[in-house]
Amino acid sequence: MKIIIKNRRNNKEEQILTLEEFKTKFSKELETAVQIYSRDKQYKDSLKPPYIASQSDYKADFYQDLRWNFNNNAQSVYYIDKIE
Repeated sequence: MKIIIKNRRNNKEEQILTLEEFKTKFSKELETAVQIYSRDKQYKDSLKPPYIASQSDYKADFYQDLRWNFNNNAQSVYYIDKIE
């Protein structure tokens, strides 16, 4: 899997990384994005009735749609343009 990263300021293609390289290089941004995503999901789950209890693994859910979740939850100068 290749992840194409671009700079938000100039839309110039910056790098092509594997998932492991991406996790290493953007570890702080990923951690922040996962925390924000998890907090939002936990809040939404708390609004559901108690009989619809959710036992979600928010981190795994985050990686199901990595591009969308990273681009919308990470506070980074970079964004994921494509995942091939």
